[in-house]
Amino acid sequence: MRRFSPALCLSLAALVALVSCGSSTSVAPSTTASIATTSTVSATPPTTAVTPTTALSADFYQPPSNLSTLKPGDLIRSTLFSTTNDFTAFTVLYASRSVSNAPVVVSGMVWVPNTPTAGNPLISYAHGTTGIADECAPSKSNGAGETGVIANILVPKGYIFAATDYEGLGTPGVHPYVVGISEAHSMLDIIRAARQLTESSGKSVVWGHSQGGGAALMAAEVAPKYAPDAQVIGAIGGAPVVELDKLSTVFSTTDSFGFMFMVAAGFRAAYPDLDLSKLMTQKGLDMVALAESTCTDVITTVRGTDVKTYLSAASLNAEPLLSHLEANTPGNAATNVPIFVYHGEADELIPAATSLQYFQRACATGGYNIERKTYPGASHVSVLFSASEDIQRWIADRFNAIAPTPTPCG
Repeated sequence: MRRFSPALCLSLAALVALVSCGSSTSVAPSTTASIATTSTVSATPPTTAVTPTTALSADFYQPPSNLSTLKPGDLIRSTLFSTTNDFTAFTVLYASRSVSNAPVVVSGMVWVPNTPTAGNPLISYAHGTTGIADECAPSKSNGAGETGVIANILVPKGYIFAATDYEGLGTPGVHPYVVGISEAHSMLDIIRAARQLTESSGKSVVWGHSQGGGAALMAAEVAPKYAPDAQVIGAIGGAPVVELDKLSTVFSTTDSFGFMFMVAAGFRAAYPDLDLSKLMTQKGLDMVALAESTCTDVITTVRGTDVKTYLSAASLNAEPLLSHLEANTPGNAATNVPIFVYHGEADELIPAATSLQYFQRACATGGYNIERKTYPGASHVSVLFSASEDIQRWIADRFNAIAPTPTPCG
């Protein structure tokens, strides 16, 4: 099997520029990657290639009428959105499970290298915050943001790259923002869908940043039981949203407290019995509604205002929300999936202390293999550049079966 080199450079300039993943140079997909485009799901992966459609139909994101027959990860439909000399990229719709284990459909994207690599290594990527409204889904812009930039760097190296939009982001229903269990299911099930799309099998690594960082850490805990067939051999959480009960306090004391309305909207979507009126004033509930219907408008709308006018309780760290926050915080269930956590010491949104608290709790829980590294002077975004060589090396080591070196507890 080809050994992966960590030499490729994930440049900060590329991330800031948000390079488009499209190209006018078109080539046929590799003959090893068969494409499923039907609107119904077969019990087994397709055995013949089907020519993909070239544009999304108006109802691409709509679920089939009967979800009861769908298994998690079943590929429902796919459509081509980009071809280059290096890869062919698809928007996909696939089946997953909600927090309550109800069948749902989720959208996302899959990039397939035109020159396959032995072992079919796959990276499942979870993006940072884009918002809650359907229009905020990365696939709606064909991955024109962070997801597409990273895909453009990694896929030419031979990785299959799958990127979920998350439940309810693009598809019907409200997105369960930072609800870790839901996001973990979406990350793991797109691996299954990508394997059906490409008619391949092999090992995978999950990686996410910010919102996606917390999703990846939860996926590491969920994977062994929920999706053992995904063969997850590593998880990377960058500047992760963890310690949710503590972050609500952080948000309520900074100019970024608009995030707490997104958190409230996301958890109410996952747990419909959650009565936010016990925690918020009508003004606060109005901001939750704004969060549900826009991308990140609520953050700028409330900036500079008094957080106390939105809350009827001392903080969001109260029941019934508190228990749900704790249930979706990673670090409480041992996993055999090795983990790498990177964090900027100058992170202005998610304090590095929160990933330290996650690490300490995981150590106390036991049964984890975690390497945690912080980067002096790095911000929430620039840490992607600071940690790039370490990220790439860590991924390469997993696929090359090199044992990880965990950070000692204590």
